[in-house]
Amino acid sequence: MSDEWVKIAAPATTSNIGPGFDTFGLAMSEPFDVVEGRAADSGIRIVEVSGPGSENIPMDSKINSVSIAAEQVLKRCGADFGIELKIRKGIRPCSGMGSSGASAAGGAYLANILCGERLSPTETILCAAHAEDVISGGLHADNVAPCILGGFTVIRSYEPFEVISIEPPKDLGMVVALPDIMVATSDSRKVLPEDVSVKNLVFHVGNASALVYGMVCGDLGMISRSVKDAVFEPARTKLVPHLKEAEKEALSNGALVSFLGGSGPCIMSFYDGNTNLGNTIAESVKAVYSKNNIKCDTWVTRPGIGCRRI
Repeated sequence: MSDEWVKIAAPATTSNIGPGFDTFGLAMSEPFDVVEGRAADSGIRIVEVSGPGSENIPMDSKINSVSIAAEQVLKRCGADFGIELKIRKGIRPCSGMGSSGASAAGGAYLANILCGERLSPTETILCAAHAEDVISGGLHADNVAPCILGGFTVIRSYEPFEVISIEPPKDLGMVVALPDIMVATSDSRKVLPEDVSVKNLVFHVGNASALVYGMVCGDLGMISRSVKDAVFEPARTKLVPHLKEAEKEALSNGALVSFLGGSGPCIMSFYDGNTNLGNTIAESVKAVYSKNNIKCDTWVTRPGIGCRRI
Protein backbone atom coordinates (compact mmCIF):
# COMPACT_ATOMS: atom_id res chain seq x y z
CA MET A 1 0.00 0.00 0.00
CA SER A 2 1.50 3.35 -1.05
CA ASP A 3 1.64 6.14 1.54
CA GLU A 4 1.96 8.83 -1.14
CA TRP A 5 -0.26 11.88 -0.59
CA VAL A 6 -2.61 12.62 -3.49
CA LYS A 7 -3.75 16.25 -3.85
CA ILE A 8 -7.01 17.26 -5.57
CA ALA A 9 -8.32 20.71 -6.52
CA ALA A 10 -12.14 20.85 -6.38
CA PRO A 11 -13.65 24.03 -7.88
CA ALA A 12 -16.43 26.27 -6.69
CA THR A 13 -19.68 25.97 -8.60
CA THR A 14 -22.89 27.89 -9.06
CA SER A 15 -26.15 26.00 -9.16
CA ASN A 16 -29.83 26.56 -10.00
CA ILE A 17 -28.90 29.36 -12.48
CA GLY A 18 -32.35 30.88 -12.87
CA PRO A 19 -34.94 28.26 -13.82
CA GLY A 20 -32.77 25.19 -13.19
CA PHE A 21 -33.39 24.49 -9.50
CA ASP A 22 -31.47 21.34 -8.44
CA THR A 23 -30.81 20.75 -12.16
CA PHE A 24 -28.27 23.23 -13.60
CA GLY A 25 -24.71 23.67 -12.42
CA LEU A 26 -21.60 25.49 -13.64
CA ALA A 27 -18.00 25.07 -12.51
CA MET A 28 -15.77 28.09 -11.95
CA SER A 29 -12.05 28.46 -12.58
CA GLU A 30 -11.63 29.83 -9.05
CA PRO A 31 -11.82 29.63 -6.10
CA PHE A 32 -11.34 25.96 -5.20
CA ASP A 33 -10.83 23.60 -2.27
CA VAL A 34 -7.80 21.36 -1.97
CA VAL A 35 -8.29 17.85 -0.61
CA GLU A 36 -5.27 15.66 0.16
CA GLY A 37 -5.33 12.02 1.09
CA ARG A 38 -3.33 8.84 1.36
CA ALA A 39 -4.19 5.24 1.96
CA ALA A 40 -4.30 4.05 5.57
CA ASP A 41 -4.74 0.64 7.16
CA SER A 42 -8.42 1.18 7.97
CA GLY A 43 -11.13 3.77 8.57
CA ILE A 44 -11.43 7.38 7.44
CA ARG A 45 -9.50 9.92 9.50
CA ILE A 46 -9.32 13.70 9.04
CA VAL A 47 -6.01 15.02 10.35
CA GLU A 48 -6.14 18.65 9.28
CA VAL A 49 -8.68 21.29 8.20
CA SER A 50 -7.63 24.83 7.25
CA GLY A 51 -8.85 27.82 5.24
CA PRO A 52 -11.88 30.17 5.41
CA GLY A 53 -14.53 28.91 7.79
CA SER A 54 -12.45 25.89 8.80
CA GLU A 55 -13.13 26.53 12.48
CA ASN A 56 -16.72 25.42 11.88
CA ILE A 57 -15.89 22.34 9.81
CA PRO A 58 -16.11 19.08 11.77
CA MET A 59 -13.12 16.78 12.10
CA ASP A 60 -15.52 13.92 12.80
CA SER A 61 -15.48 11.78 9.64
CA LYS A 62 -19.13 10.79 10.14
CA ILE A 63 -20.37 14.36 9.60
CA ASN A 64 -17.80 15.80 7.17
CA SER A 65 -18.76 15.77 3.48
CA VAL A 66 -15.21 14.92 2.31
CA SER A 67 -14.99 11.78 4.39
CA ILE A 68 -18.62 10.72 3.84
CA ALA A 69 -18.11 10.85 0.06
CA ALA A 70 -14.75 9.09 0.27
CA GLU A 71 -16.26 6.31 2.38
CA GLN A 72 -19.02 5.80 -0.20
CA VAL A 73 -16.38 5.29 -2.90
CA LEU A 74 -14.48 2.77 -0.76
CA LYS A 75 -17.71 0.83 -0.19
CA ARG A 76 -18.62 0.77 -3.89
CA CYS A 77 -15.12 -0.38 -4.79
CA GLY A 78 -14.94 -2.98 -2.01
CA ALA A 79 -11.67 -1.41 -0.86
CA ASP A 80 -9.76 -3.08 1.98
CA PHE A 81 -8.03 0.07 3.19
CA GLY A 82 -8.87 3.42 4.79
CA ILE A 83 -7.89 7.02 4.02
CA GLU A 84 -6.13 9.79 5.93
CA LEU A 85 -7.33 13.25 4.84
CA LYS A 86 -6.26 16.90 4.87
CA ILE A 87 -8.71 19.61 3.78
CA ARG A 88 -7.81 23.17 2.78
CA LYS A 89 -10.91 25.27 2.15
CA GLY A 90 -10.79 27.91 -0.54
CA ILE A 91 -14.60 28.19 -0.62
CA ARG A 92 -16.26 29.52 2.49
CA PRO A 93 -19.07 27.36 3.89
CA CYS A 94 -22.62 28.74 3.63
CA SER A 95 -21.66 30.79 0.58
CA GLY A 96 -23.88 29.48 -2.20
CA MET A 97 -20.72 28.62 -4.13
CA GLY A 98 -20.89 24.87 -3.67
CA SER A 99 -18.61 24.71 -0.64
CA SER A 100 -19.92 21.40 0.70
CA GLY A 101 -20.25 20.17 -2.89
CA ALA A 102 -16.58 20.89 -3.60
CA SER A 103 -15.56 19.07 -0.43
CA ALA A 104 -17.78 16.09 -1.29
CA ALA A 105 -16.63 15.98 -4.90
CA GLY A 106 -12.98 16.31 -3.88
CA GLY A 107 -13.33 13.48 -1.37
CA ALA A 108 -15.04 11.19 -3.87
CA TYR A 109 -12.62 12.02 -6.68
CA LEU A 110 -9.60 11.46 -4.41
CA ALA A 111 -10.90 8.15 -3.10
CA ASN A 112 -11.58 6.94 -6.64
CA ILE A 113 -7.96 7.66 -7.60
CA LEU A 114 -6.73 5.72 -4.56
CA CYS A 115 -9.00 2.85 -5.67
CA GLY A 116 -7.43 2.80 -9.13
CA GLU A 117 -10.25 4.84 -10.74
CA ARG A 118 -12.64 1.92 -10.75
CA LEU A 119 -15.75 4.12 -10.67
CA SER A 120 -17.20 5.97 -13.65
CA PRO A 121 -17.71 9.75 -13.41
CA THR A 122 -21.44 9.16 -12.86
CA GLU A 123 -20.78 6.75 -9.99
CA THR A 124 -18.31 9.21 -8.47
CA ILE A 125 -20.93 11.98 -8.69
CA LEU A 126 -23.47 9.78 -6.89
CA CYS A 127 -21.01 9.13 -4.05
CA ALA A 128 -20.50 12.88 -3.68
CA ALA A 129 -24.26 13.53 -3.91
CA HIS A 130 -24.81 11.07 -1.07
CA ALA A 131 -22.60 13.24 1.12
CA GLU A 132 -24.60 16.33 0.12
CA ASP A 133 -27.77 14.48 1.12
CA VAL A 134 -26.38 13.65 4.56
CA ILE A 135 -25.05 17.16 5.20
CA SER A 136 -27.85 19.34 3.78
CA GLY A 137 -30.85 17.05 4.16
CA GLY A 138 -31.67 16.74 0.48
CA LEU A 139 -30.26 14.74 -2.42
CA HIS A 140 -29.01 17.18 -5.04
CA ALA A 141 -26.16 16.83 -7.53
CA ASP A 142 -26.27 20.23 -9.21
CA ASN A 143 -23.03 21.29 -7.46
CA VAL A 144 -21.11 18.01 -7.35
CA ALA A 145 -21.80 17.20 -11.02
CA PRO A 146 -20.08 20.30 -12.48
CA CYS A 147 -17.43 20.11 -9.76
CA ILE A 148 -16.41 16.66 -11.01
CA LEU A 149 -17.15 17.03 -14.74
CA GLY A 150 -16.41 20.73 -15.22
CA GLY A 151 -18.31 23.18 -17.40
CA PHE A 152 -22.12 23.32 -17.47
CA THR A 153 -24.13 20.31 -16.38
CA VAL A 154 -27.80 19.36 -16.48
CA ILE A 155 -29.28 16.71 -14.20
CA ARG A 156 -31.83 15.15 -16.58
CA SER A 157 -33.16 12.77 -13.96
CA TYR A 158 -32.45 11.67 -10.41
CA GLU A 159 -34.31 8.35 -10.71
CA PRO A 160 -32.65 6.91 -12.70
CA PHE A 161 -29.72 9.27 -12.34
CA GLU A 162 -28.49 10.85 -15.58
CA VAL A 163 -26.31 13.91 -16.04
CA ILE A 164 -25.51 15.79 -19.26
CA SER A 165 -22.24 17.72 -19.63
CA ILE A 166 -22.06 20.75 -21.94
CA GLU A 167 -19.06 22.94 -22.72
CA PRO A 168 -20.13 26.52 -21.96
CA PRO A 169 -19.29 29.47 -24.24
CA LYS A 170 -15.63 30.46 -24.09
CA ASP A 171 -16.58 34.13 -23.86
CA LEU A 172 -18.85 33.66 -20.83
CA GLY A 173 -17.41 35.82 -18.05
CA MET A 174 -18.48 35.33 -14.44
CA VAL A 175 -18.37 37.70 -11.49
CA VAL A 176 -18.96 36.28 -8.03
CA ALA A 177 -19.72 38.56 -5.09
CA LEU A 178 -19.85 37.03 -1.61
CA PRO A 179 -21.13 39.33 1.14
CA ASP A 180 -20.23 38.49 4.73
CA ILE A 181 -23.60 36.87 5.36
CA MET A 182 -24.19 33.22 6.22
CA VAL A 183 -26.97 31.23 4.53
CA ALA A 184 -27.00 27.48 5.21
CA THR A 185 -28.41 25.33 2.40
CA SER A 186 -30.67 23.53 4.85
CA ASP A 187 -32.11 26.86 6.04
CA SER A 188 -32.59 28.18 2.49
CA ARG A 189 -34.58 25.08 1.58
CA LYS A 190 -37.00 25.66 4.44
CA VAL A 191 -38.34 28.86 2.85
CA LEU A 192 -39.18 27.26 -0.50
CA PRO A 193 -42.83 26.79 -1.51
CA GLU A 194 -44.18 23.25 -1.59
CA ASP A 195 -46.42 23.89 -4.58
CA VAL A 196 -45.75 25.62 -7.91
CA SER A 197 -48.47 27.00 -10.18
CA VAL A 198 -48.90 25.78 -13.75
CA LYS A 199 -48.10 29.30 -14.94
CA ASN A 200 -44.73 29.27 -13.16
CA LEU A 201 -44.03 25.72 -14.28
CA VAL A 202 -44.50 26.74 -17.92
CA PHE A 203 -42.33 29.82 -17.35
CA HIS A 204 -39.49 27.71 -15.93
CA VAL A 205 -39.65 25.00 -18.60
CA GLY A 206 -39.47 27.58 -21.38
CA ASN A 207 -36.56 29.48 -19.88
CA ALA A 208 -34.69 26.34 -18.84
CA SER A 209 -34.92 24.94 -22.37
CA ALA A 210 -33.73 28.21 -23.88
CA LEU A 211 -30.84 28.48 -21.41
CA VAL A 212 -29.55 25.05 -22.39
CA TYR A 213 -29.89 26.04 -26.06
CA GLY A 214 -27.86 29.18 -25.36
CA MET A 215 -25.12 27.19 -23.65
CA VAL A 216 -24.90 24.72 -26.53
CA CYS A 217 -24.89 27.42 -29.22
CA GLY A 218 -22.69 29.90 -27.36
CA ASP A 219 -25.41 32.57 -27.42
CA LEU A 220 -24.74 34.91 -24.49
CA GLY A 221 -27.86 36.94 -25.25
CA MET A 222 -30.07 33.87 -25.07
CA ILE A 223 -28.40 32.77 -21.85
CA SER A 224 -28.91 36.16 -20.22
CA ARG A 225 -32.57 36.35 -21.28
CA SER A 226 -33.21 32.86 -19.93
CA VAL A 227 -31.75 33.17 -16.43
CA LYS A 228 -35.20 33.78 -14.98
CA ASP A 229 -36.65 32.43 -11.74
CA ALA A 230 -40.28 32.97 -10.73
CA VAL A 231 -40.21 30.65 -7.71
CA PHE A 232 -36.97 30.02 -5.84
CA GLU A 233 -35.01 33.29 -5.81
CA PRO A 234 -38.14 35.27 -4.86
CA ALA A 235 -38.61 32.96 -1.87
CA ARG A 236 -34.98 33.38 -0.79
CA THR A 237 -34.56 37.12 -1.38
CA LYS A 238 -35.35 37.94 2.26
CA LEU A 239 -32.37 35.80 3.35
CA VAL A 240 -29.87 38.03 1.49
CA PRO A 241 -29.96 41.72 2.44
CA HIS A 242 -29.53 44.19 -0.46
CA LEU A 243 -29.74 41.41 -3.07
CA LYS A 244 -31.94 43.30 -5.52
CA GLU A 245 -29.91 46.49 -5.20
CA ALA A 246 -26.70 44.53 -5.85
CA GLU A 247 -28.20 42.85 -8.93
CA LYS A 248 -29.38 46.23 -10.23
CA GLU A 249 -25.91 47.75 -9.83
CA ALA A 250 -24.30 44.80 -11.62
CA LEU A 251 -26.67 45.24 -14.58
CA SER A 252 -26.01 49.00 -14.65
CA ASN A 253 -22.28 48.36 -14.87
CA GLY A 254 -22.20 45.88 -17.75
CA ALA A 255 -23.54 42.55 -16.50
CA LEU A 256 -25.73 40.64 -18.95
CA VAL A 257 -27.65 39.12 -16.05
CA SER A 258 -27.27 39.00 -12.27
CA PHE A 259 -28.86 36.45 -9.96
CA LEU A 260 -28.65 34.64 -6.63
CA GLY A 261 -25.97 31.95 -6.81
CA GLY A 262 -27.15 28.60 -5.50
CA SER A 263 -28.90 29.05 -2.18
CA GLY A 264 -27.07 32.34 -1.59
CA PRO A 265 -25.78 34.64 -0.30
CA CYS A 266 -23.37 34.90 -3.24
CA ILE A 267 -24.50 37.01 -6.18
CA MET A 268 -23.54 35.78 -9.64
CA SER A 269 -23.26 37.97 -12.71
CA PHE A 270 -22.59 36.87 -16.27
CA TYR A 271 -20.87 39.25 -18.69
CA ASP A 272 -19.25 39.17 -22.10
CA GLY A 273 -15.72 37.96 -21.43
CA ASN A 274 -14.47 39.77 -24.53
CA THR A 275 -14.91 43.04 -22.62
CA ASN A 276 -13.00 44.29 -19.59
CA LEU A 277 -16.11 44.83 -17.48
CA GLY A 278 -15.55 42.11 -14.91
CA ASN A 279 -13.72 44.26 -12.37
CA THR A 280 -16.18 47.13 -12.83
CA ILE A 281 -19.12 44.82 -12.13
CA ALA A 282 -17.35 43.35 -9.10
CA GLU A 283 -16.60 46.79 -7.63
CA SER A 284 -20.17 47.97 -8.17
CA VAL A 285 -21.61 45.08 -6.17
CA LYS A 286 -18.95 45.41 -3.49
CA ALA A 287 -19.87 49.10 -3.13
CA VAL A 288 -23.49 48.21 -2.33
CA TYR A 289 -22.34 46.19 0.66
CA SER A 290 -19.56 48.58 1.68
CA LYS A 291 -22.03 51.43 2.13
CA ASN A 292 -24.06 49.10 4.36
CA ASN A 293 -20.96 48.17 6.39
CA ILE A 294 -20.89 44.60 5.12
CA LYS A 295 -17.64 43.07 3.87
CA CYS A 296 -17.89 41.55 0.39
CA ASP A 297 -15.34 39.37 -1.41
CA THR A 298 -15.35 39.15 -5.20
CA TRP A 299 -13.89 36.95 -7.92
CA VAL A 300 -13.74 37.69 -11.64
CA THR A 301 -13.56 34.28 -13.25
CA ARG A 302 -14.64 32.00 -16.10
CA PRO A 303 -16.22 28.56 -16.40
CA GLY A 304 -13.70 25.97 -15.29
CA ILE A 305 -12.70 22.35 -15.52
CA GLY A 306 -13.75 19.86 -12.88
CA CYS A 307 -11.76 18.15 -10.13
CA ARG A 308 -8.14 17.62 -11.04
CA ARG A 309 -4.99 16.20 -9.52
CA ILE A 310 -2.38 18.85 -8.65
